[in-house]
Amino acid sequence: MKISSPEWHIEPISTGLIQAERITSILCEVQTPFQHVMIIDGECFGRSLILDGKTQSTELDEFVYHEGLVHPSMVSHENPRNILIVGGGEGATAREVLKYRSVDEVTMVDIDQKLVELCQKFLPNHHLNAFNDPRLKLKYADALEFVDALKKQYDVIIMDVPDPLEYGPAYRLFTLEFFSLLKRKMDPNGILVIQAGATGPSFSEQCFTAVANTLSQVFSICRGYEIFVPSFGSTWGFVMASERIDPSIKTPGHVDTDLKTHNINDLKMYDGMSHQSMFQLPKYTRGKLHTESRIITNSNPIFTYQQ
Repeated sequence: MKISSPEWHIEPISTGLIQAERITSILCEVQTPFQHVMIIDGECFGRSLILDGKTQSTELDEFVYHEGLVHPSMVSHENPRNILIVGGGEGATAREVLKYRSVDEVTMVDIDQKLVELCQKFLPNHHLNAFNDPRLKLKYADALEFVDALKKQYDVIIMDVPDPLEYGPAYRLFTLEFFSLLKRKMDPNGILVIQAGATGPSFSEQCFTAVANTLSQVFSICRGYEIFVPSFGSTWGFVMASERIDPSIKTPGHVDTDLKTHNINDLKMYDGMSHQSMFQLPKYTRGKLHTESRIITNSNPIFTYQQ
């Protein structure tokens, strides 16, 4: 779905609320077999990827999202060696994962080969040549079919897919059935993290709380956290799930020591204090998590706001 004008990218945030940025140039605009893709230069956020009218990442603040998505799970695992990324077309998620010296192999599966090729060409400051790292194994496939056929288990699984839009390719991945499948492909000491949509007083019930409640039906430990991403116009939620790892109990000192052990010293947002603060959800969000009863299934999917 195309939501744009010749001069402005206009994005609905919710009913009655939009965010608009002046477009300085459109680098590409194509309809792939799966979604509408725009890569633009914007006056405020710089080079940006927009899928089906929704901003996925921008040069100004993509590091906030990608560091927040990747590092809490990676530092919470004792020895992350085999990593599965579902989605992650820009290559920025792989970029952050590959910073860990313990990583032997990263499998990245994305349904949209054309999207990934456009990101490789037009978003060099996002991926920083991560696609050339020999540890990265790039697969183009439907994630449901690909994961079902996997024979190995992973230490960390990172779901970096677009929001569950009714007209988009990702909504089938936000279900009890898919989460159960992912659990079977995880090492017993493994950990899963998923981007789960906007949070905030009027946003968290769109997706975040339902995703957290659904994951809690599958995993013994389920923890939500959030960070503010300016280009998204909201705080943004993530959910981590595991049978044995509770990332919320790691102290700032332990996080900083783990980052130092892996020789990671170039982060701009994430450190021990940031880790601790992410899991300190506000009272209204904790209340909604406590009362959430929805379980997302194939027969009862969830869709975020769309125009």
